[in-house]
Amino acid sequence: MPFFTGIGQPVNAVDPGATSGANGRLRIDPDQLDAAIAVFQDAHDSVEGEVRRAVGDIRAMALAQDQVSNDAVNAFNRMSCDNIDSAIAAWEGAVRELRSIVQRLRETRQAIVEADASNVSNFQVQ
Repeated sequence: MPFFTGIGQPVNAVDPGATSGANGRLRIDPDQLDAAIAVFQDAHDSVEGEVRRAVGDIRAMALAQDQVSNDAVNAFNRMSCDNIDSAIAAWEGAVRELRSIVQRLRETRQAIVEADASNVSNFQVQ
């Protein structure tokens, strides 16, 4: 049984493939790395797409091309700018964190592959 069943699903701590230690860190067995990478990559792709879409949609647009509409939308965007920018920064931070997790998992997988290759090459049958 995989340690994740999908985005938003909790880690099953009973599964020996993924456990949470006392320090709150997720422990993933090497044979579960590909599944973990896929889950976090899917989460990254989903969140990144939503953030991109939200950034494009979040700013108010003038309903008409007249001075009153332009003034109203500029005033609205200025008034809500700090809250909007903070929300965007938080979501972009989540995207960066997911990207970092995927990168660290891939680096871990590569290190394991290299260590296994080194161990095999050092093994000699007598």
